[in-house]
Amino acid sequence: MARQIVVVTEIEGTLLERGTQWLLNQRAGFDFLAAHGIPLVIHSRRTRAEIERLRQTLDLLTPFISEHGSALFLPHGSFPFMPDKAHRSLSGEVIEFGRPYADVVDALHVALRESGMEVVDFSELTIDEVARELRITNLEAQLVKLREYSELFRLVEDNEAALGRVTTALRRRGLRSVRQGRYHLVSSAPDSAESLRTLRGLWKLAWGDHVMVGIGESEDDVPWLQQVDVPVMVQSDRGRVPVRALAKLPAVHVSRWSGRHGWSEAIFDHVGTLLTPRRERTAAHAGKRA
Repeated sequence: MARQIVVVTEIEGTLLERGTQWLLNQRAGFDFLAAHGIPLVIHSRRTRAEIERLRQTLDLLTPFISEHGSALFLPHGSFPFMPDKAHRSLSGEVIEFGRPYADVVDALHVALRESGMEVVDFSELTIDEVARELRITNLEAQLVKLREYSELFRLVEDNEAALGRVTTALRRRGLRSVRQGRYHLVSSAPDSAESLRTLRGLWKLAWGDHVMVGIGESEDDVPWLQQVDVPVMVQSDRGRVPVRALAKLPAVHVSRWSGRHGWSEAIFDHVGTLLTPRRERTAAHAGKRA
């Protein structure tokens, strides 16, 4: 019996290109996965509210990971059992890997005072101010503000020395940060990989062995991409995949295209290859040589 295929994807720079929000014109990749009954799992830096909006657009019923590994959400019916460490949420169960939002923000404020650096702290911004800062609509800003485990900030003086001082202060408070363009996302989750390792364990327990394809876009995706069987990096519209990311993922596949085109390429090239029996691929290759 063939092993089930599961696709895990980041949405920044892949499903959602830079400068776009919820515009999804290219459905070929989604239709391909749906036609073959292949689950799609979102692993994102975004909030649960933001991800759920996208899941509704795509009619997804699968688990998802929010706020860069801070929580694994399991919609009703995801598994035929109640996982250990899970507790009830409005739409199913959740396994948390980060501290609650209020604790993270309190620790962030202390760390920022210790660093002495001037920042734009999103916990102190209104919805209107977030919308202007991120150049998004008020509805999208409201979803951004619905954080449960992490917070955004922007350094007013954004240089390596300033970032180093803030990072050191954050670490003393048990926090880590990842860059998102001009911004930094702070959370207490140890990494972005533990949530995916947990999901893989649950999936194997419930449904047996599987092949997991992971699609990321930046060096911050490397820790969780190291947990999948087929890692794929979609090229950024700003340039090639960083050399450091390639060094940490020696078996990674890199798309020829960027953005949504690169994501669709990853689906058809790598998921499609897994669906094609080896004997058919061999015959097709022999036919081309002939």
